[in-house]
Amino acid sequence: MRAALIAGVAAAALLLPGCAPRFEGEKLSDLYGVAAEYYRSEDKFRTDYDPADAPLDAALVEKNFLKLAFNSEPQVIGDRTIVEGAQIGLLRWKSDISYATYGTSAADLAHLQALSGTLSSVIGRKVTRIDDVKQANIKLMVLRPEERRVFMDVLERRFGETISDFLDAWTKRPELPCIGTIASDPDDASLTVGLIFIKSELQGDFRRACLTEEFTQVFGIINDDPLARPSIFNDDQEFIELTRHDEYLLRVLYDPRLTAGMSEAEARPLVRQIVQGLPDLRREQTY
Repeated sequence: MRAALIAGVAAAALLLPGCAPRFEGEKLSDLYGVAAEYYRSEDKFRTDYDPADAPLDAALVEKNFLKLAFNSEPQVIGDRTIVEGAQIGLLRWKSDISYATYGTSAADLAHLQALSGTLSSVIGRKVTRIDDVKQANIKLMVLRPEERRVFMDVLERRFGETISDFLDAWTKRPELPCIGTIASDPDDASLTVGLIFIKSELQGDFRRACLTEEFTQVFGIINDDPLARPSIFNDDQEFIELTRHDEYLLRVLYDPRLTAGMSEAEARPLVRQIVQGLPDLRREQTY
């Protein structure tokens, strides 16, 4: 099947003091540890599903869905834009989804199993782990420094300049611990491939945050927005597990009234209808 690559779907950008150039191995692991302590001191890495300090209503869910589902975020490193932001059509998988991993730990696999079970129940598609990375729809790889260079060379030969700058930045820059990218079928705009790369130096809550965000975003909500809350679709690392808000966004995305490739203008009235039918949302707010 032909596939159109959408480069730079998601990259978790961390606030790192000094942003030291090209750290690898133990130095990079230590740097991530320092950043983790900073985030904890700022009360980040929250795992609450339905936080009392971030109440939801129908208007908020609708607004956030439209911002997150119909835009791709730019990726800027220093003074250089490596991926342009753009308005996009609706992205989602047509049928059941398989995933395979490389370099993952037992804890990683347990987390992904629980996450894939949640996603499956929310979107109404089977999400199944298989052993064959080549055959899987979603390929998630945790890579050591020497492996990163090999994998990047292979992908650059396959996809060329479409992805090379994005991968090069991820390989060299410590503030990009994990990235994801997807490809869609040019005939019907449905997703066909998801690629996720995580640096092996990332541990603990950061690693869990990357697994959650990147794996979830290759299901079609590829944007991040600083005002989206409570949500993992926000690079401030406040929440590192799916919230009720995030599950609502995914339910809207996979509602049968929507189709892959729809523009925001086409989807907007249907999105409002769908959101109005979601359970346990306040609807008294004026649109």
